[in-house]
Amino acid sequence: MQYRHRQAGQPPERHNLNTWTWLNTSREPAYYELMTTIWQGVRTANDAIGLIGGLGDEVERRDAMVAEAKVLRALAYFNMVRMWGGVPIIDKAQTLDDDLFVSRASIAETYAFIAQDLQEAIEDLPTRSEFAAQGIPPGHITKGGAQGLLAKVYLTMAGHPLQDDSNLQEARDLLEEVINSGEWALVQSATPYADLWAWDNEFNEERMIDVQKEAQGNQGQNFRGIWGYMTPPVETEDIWATGVDPAARGAGLDGIPPEYVEWYRAHDSGPRFEYTIVTEFVAHSDYRSYSAGDTMRYNLGPDGQAYVGKYRAIGAPELNDRFRCPNNFPVLRYADILLMHSEVTNELGAPDYTGINATRARAGLPALSGLSKDAFRDSVFIERELELAYEQNLLFDMRRRGFEYCQSRLNGFYRQHQNESAPGAEDGYQVDYSITNLTEPHRMLFPYPVFELAANPNLEQNPGY
Repeated sequence: MQYRHRQAGQPPERHNLNTWTWLNTSREPAYYELMTTIWQGVRTANDAIGLIGGLGDEVERRDAMVAEAKVLRALAYFNMVRMWGGVPIIDKAQTLDDDLFVSRASIAETYAFIAQDLQEAIEDLPTRSEFAAQGIPPGHITKGGAQGLLAKVYLTMAGHPLQDDSNLQEARDLLEEVINSGEWALVQSATPYADLWAWDNEFNEERMIDVQKEAQGNQGQNFRGIWGYMTPPVETEDIWATGVDPAARGAGLDGIPPEYVEWYRAHDSGPRFEYTIVTEFVAHSDYRSYSAGDTMRYNLGPDGQAYVGKYRAIGAPELNDRFRCPNNFPVLRYADILLMHSEVTNELGAPDYTGINATRARAGLPALSGLSKDAFRDSVFIERELELAYEQNLLFDMRRRGFEYCQSRLNGFYRQHQNESAPGAEDGYQVDYSITNLTEPHRMLFPYPVFELAANPNLEQNPGY
């Protein structure tokens, strides 16, 4: 979770949840545009599945290419159902002869479609080593990646709102097949987090599915801003990029609030914390209340916030501005597999601490043992947020545990009267940001975008909006 800097003349914003949710007052929420982009991905996948699938058997890798497209389609639907609930199921390229006003499927029907795509893909996808043996460059979706994603789908189905735990044993079997395959592992070294996130080590043994990023030319604009938005708008030295490079500084829009910094540090203050969150740095140029040479700290007012450290580009020769950088973005990595396995085994009544203790050991934290089922469940949630922070998991992890859990965690991360509480007391913001509206029960789903409703008379808005 992040908050934005205040621009001159604008009201202060504690974080950018109002940009991404129903509280945006300046324009349509950003997730409206996100649905448009996801539907473009569905259409592209449908085109690929139809065209490639229609080729002859003699076409090399035909079935594997179709399988990869099905995984991408499943991922698109998985993101949509978690944000908006059931959506129209469109499983082929549409023509003017088709019904263009498809009604929304139920949440259960949408998940069934996702699971079917992934089940079919698993049958035809090579493993990581099989791709390598064929001389195919890394970066393709593998059997293990599809298995892990399907397990994540089943784990999500077991939570709110479906509460369908009928596939938990299959999720466990899928995760154990990935673990026992020997194809994947946690990155282990003297500096494991730097090696895990290095832009030139992006196809390492832990990164299972990535949004792949190129830095050169127009290709550098895909997945724009994951690096530029999360780094400060001031020159620094050897933190996010090599040396002091004005062109490589970020936009400074998305930072980390002090409350979240303190929450993270209370659970883990070791090397994982230090690489994930940058709490202070020396400014090499003037910036608002700071002068070159000043140390900017996360709790010294709105100009001195913390920033995300994962997506660095140290030594990247292609880095020529803040929005053209080579960092891939993770969709699924092996640490997630291990933590899901611990969670699933706990839900099935036979908790296996191996996965959670592996990620904790790498972080220098003590092993867990002997916890109650509820305590273990909460420990996995905390470990997932520590390990997978800023990888787009927290919101979905909270939502699948239900309204009351989501409400309690949001209030834990963001206090409603932050200017009266430390850290961040009297931090210069004129208005505190209330999260009350974020935790009304119907807010567990985003409202369906109004332009989608206007374009299709058979669509219905989510209840409560």
